[in-house]
Amino acid sequence: MSDYIHFLAEQAKQENPAINRVLDEALAELDAELEQLCPELQVEYVGPGVGMADMSAEHVYRLVVRHHTWDVFKEGWSLKVCDALENCEYRPMWPIQGTARLRKKQVVQALPEFFTGFAGAIDEAGKADTPAGRRVKELAASFE
Repeated sequence: MSDYIHFLAEQAKQENPAINRVLDEALAELDAELEQLCPELQVEYVGPGVGMADMSAEHVYRLVVRHHTWDVFKEGWSLKVCDALENCEYRPMWPIQGTARLRKKQVVQALPEFFTGFAGAIDEAGKADTPAGRRVKELAASFE
């Protein structure tokens, strides 16, 4: 298991994950890996809510894998934190490492649920036996 995955898996279990530079770097590494895997898989997945829990608004933002148009110069398959309100069509708002402190805590704590669901979606799409599908299964197992 990669060091950054081990670190994220441990932080995901914490009531208060360490929100610091090391966490940002680990999330950035995960984001970079998923930017390589997601285009190979091309499996859409709407994951857990990461809206503000203290306002009972978890449903407002979600972890979403799909073909995102990030800006006029960047688009492609990846994981983003997206606006999940009905009229927003899962508009990408932040990379996972780019959220603010309180939401970052929720993003980290949602990773086990995210990977379980994403691995399931990949399996349903018949892509679990691809190299990218196997890697996502490995990532999911790291969070168990």
